[in-house]
Amino acid sequence: MKEKSYESGTFCKAINCAYHKALEGLQGEEYLRKKAEYCKDCYAWKFYTWLKENGWKVVKIAPEMSTKELAARIKGIDPSKVEDLTVEEILAI
Repeated sequence: MKEKSYESGTFCKAINCAYHKALEGLQGEEYLRKKAEYCKDCYAWKFYTWLKENGWKVVKIAPEMSTKELAARIKGIDPSKVEDLTVEEILAI
């Protein structure tokens, strides 16, 4: 499955935000200034600004995998080809 990249305004479109159309054509500082004005009560915007002010980022996590599979993937090896090796042996390759 192809990973979908983030598109500005995705959340606004999803909830049919009344202010989205007014902000759509803006960019840069003008966009941020108007967004802060229009969306001051929006919890999504509050969360975004809180993340930014506190130096946090939201990241997508990878699915759970074993240490052995992770080691094989780091080394660029198909995990099924090194099933009989230990993590240390995989990393030594």
